[in-house]
Amino acid sequence: MMSIYAMIAGKSRMFIGCLKDHTIMPAPPSRENNVMHNHLGIHKWYLAPLAVTVCMLAALPSIGAKSTTPPQTLFNGHSLDGWKASGRGSAWHVEQGKLVGRGGQSLLYYMGNIGNHSFRNFDLKLDVYTESGCDSGLFFHAAFQESGPPTKGYELQICNASRTLGAMGPICRTGGLTAVRDILKSSAADKQWTQLRLRVVGNRITVWVNGQITVDYIQPGKCYRTPALSGRVLSRGTVALQANGGRVLVRRISIRLLDENADAMALSRASGAGYDVPDNAVDRTAATGIPVVDYHVHLRGGMTTDKAIARQAVTGVNIGVLRNLGNGWPLETDDQLRTFLNSVHGQPLFVGLQVNDRNWFKKHSPDLLKRFDYFLGDTMIMPMPNDDSKPVKLWMSALYTIDDAESWMERYVRHNLRVLSEPITILANPTYLPPSVASQYDQLWTNQRMRQVIQAAIDNHVALEINARSGLPHPRFIRLAKQMGANFSFGSNNFDDRPISMARYFEAIDRYGLTKDDMLVPAGQ
Repeated sequence: MMSIYAMIAGKSRMFIGCLKDHTIMPAPPSRENNVMHNHLGIHKWYLAPLAVTVCMLAALPSIGAKSTTPPQTLFNGHSLDGWKASGRGSAWHVEQGKLVGRGGQSLLYYMGNIGNHSFRNFDLKLDVYTESGCDSGLFFHAAFQESGPPTKGYELQICNASRTLGAMGPICRTGGLTAVRDILKSSAADKQWTQLRLRVVGNRITVWVNGQITVDYIQPGKCYRTPALSGRVLSRGTVALQANGGRVLVRRISIRLLDENADAMALSRASGAGYDVPDNAVDRTAATGIPVVDYHVHLRGGMTTDKAIARQAVTGVNIGVLRNLGNGWPLETDDQLRTFLNSVHGQPLFVGLQVNDRNWFKKHSPDLLKRFDYFLGDTMIMPMPNDDSKPVKLWMSALYTIDDAESWMERYVRHNLRVLSEPITILANPTYLPPSVASQYDQLWTNQRMRQVIQAAIDNHVALEINARSGLPHPRFIRLAKQMGANFSFGSNNFDDRPISMARYFEAIDRYGLTKDDMLVPAGQ
């Protein structure tokens, strides 16, 4: 029987280890909020015979519970001892104390003595340097193969390339788990050294890029995997570096082996409660290349970039943050635009503006505007009672009256077309109606009027937002837009930092048959 002194010593070592990790985040999530409910309309994803791979962590061969060890170096800095290349083996060599990989599809596997090159729970760090156009990665829980990418284990992506789309869909960027938790906006940059940290404990994978969390993924007991990705599950195995185009340099690779029975929740994580993202929902969309991005997250009411990043890490839904631009809004001048851009630079988030003045694109520096990923506009501010009047906020119904709904609607459609003619990327809350006429939605939004708006969006390359909070647009509009070939985006339009249900995003994908080709992905920066 273990003595009380040994127990205290063991707990002390675990506590000190957690302090060394120094990752402090909000409270743990409630699993009750991660259950997939049939009323969300996405239960079919569970039931597709080929779509579900059983990922329960089976009893693994025991090699004896190991105490946590100090970090150990996997690369000696001067040779490939302990490593074995596959594919184009000559693509890997040592140059001035660094591992260098170049060219097409070669893997360099660790096959050395540390942990008998078979790792289950570990904390790994490495420094990477990518040149322009480089596509690389770090596979883990992998097994050596003579050719091709590992079919076993996960891939931590290393890619800052500016191109947006690949053969399957949007390109996962540095810090994401390819085809499981894709990060679509890189926080790293080519021609700079970047530190990556990967921690795998039990069914939890956590990734940091330069100390900033990008992924905090808990693999479900039964997880969605396509047949081609059936081996992308946690087990145990080695790590492998990938050279798949361009040139990558790697230095200082160290691994800290963790106890076989280490607690996956020893590091606290942000809560996933309240977002209604069911198990497997993001796994499914990532595996099929459908980008799920909430582009309508305002930095207001207590919402910060750190909170947005934590939300992205635990839900797997990518985030676009924005602030309002216009006369009387938080951003009015070029100096304020520049300050905002600098405050979010280097974060794994898309960055946008919600534009409220109709001449916004003529008032600000083109060079500054080019630095934003997207521009979001809406039709909720309109001159009243006629086109020559001062703009009013339509949601503030005490400021105006609508005496003739049909006549007003004709003018409102023209207002929609004007907004869509601006260089915006997203039309938020399409088919919005002010409170006094909202009950006449089906009467006022005829198919002909809907077609006018949808065609203008298509002609001007503007995505139509499916909003999580407002329920806009209505199903008839979405079906018609899908039929006409429009693109869509998702948005929540928060007023504070409280969670907003994202269930509608996944309902829409299932209900309207949305694919990767239907969705907006801004050009990479």
